[in-house]
Amino acid sequence: MNVTVVIPAYNEAKGIEKTLIELAEYVPKEYEILVIDDGSTDNTFEIVNGIGYSNIGCIQHKKNKGYGSAISTGCKHANGDIIVWYDADGQHRPEDLVAVVKKLKDEELDYCIGIRNERSHCDRNRKLGKYILSKIVNLLAREPVEDFNSGLRAFKKEVLLKYLPLLPKRFGASTVTTFIMQEVEYNGGGIEILVRERIGKSTVRPIKDGIRTLNLIMNIIVLFRPKEVFGTIGILAIVVGVLYGIISAVTDGLGIPVLSAIICVFGIQTFFFGIISSQISQLRLEYFYEKGE
Repeated sequence: MNVTVVIPAYNEAKGIEKTLIELAEYVPKEYEILVIDDGSTDNTFEIVNGIGYSNIGCIQHKKNKGYGSAISTGCKHANGDIIVWYDADGQHRPEDLVAVVKKLKDEELDYCIGIRNERSHCDRNRKLGKYILSKIVNLLAREPVEDFNSGLRAFKKEVLLKYLPLLPKRFGASTVTTFIMQEVEYNGGGIEILVRERIGKSTVRPIKDGIRTLNLIMNIIVLFRPKEVFGTIGILAIVVGVLYGIISAVTDGLGIPVLSAIICVFGIQTFFFGIISSQISQLRLEYFYEKGE
């Protein structure tokens, strides 16, 4: 089974050369290494094209489209039967990439995720956000998720290509694939990896990425858990509306208040919105699954 390593890169001139040379020197020569320059404004594209390894290629987006779009471009152009996502900033180690691929092959998995261990580097500015998102993701997931947004993960190409249209164009592609693999019940696993401190300046912007995180959470809810979330909110609203109406009618003696009716109507609408959204979500997943058959 041939392997393609997909590496999204945006303004990674400081670290991309070292990352690629380290990777190319370590992995088997038949591995295809495909860099997606996502509209970089520095000389990332020129550096990649200047590296003299025959198995390293580069595709350039004329403008910045986002991490998810870069991943999708790389996956569509990959020649390997196995596709591995790998970061361009030097955080990942080649030996961990090989270990992830080996586990996928040896255990005949559909996907395998690199799970960052306790010794892995973590940016202090991102710890709180990651902690909150981790709690929300695990609350919504059908089973515990150890590392939902790890950037080092491998998939069978035939599995991943089915669901590329569902990936967010910018933020959250890793998290969404985690949910997809769980939802469709593919056979997956994980292996411990060590993540190093990145080379160069991080492109993370706390406020903008915080808003994107909230948007990602809403997308996950609507796509994967609409019935559970909106259905629960709807039922709670109906219960609150009924109890409020009964208590007000008994204590005030003026019948059912208008506010009680409004709360109940809101609850009923929210409940059925969750049911309808759940059906649409299931149809979308089934459509992409069958389309890829």
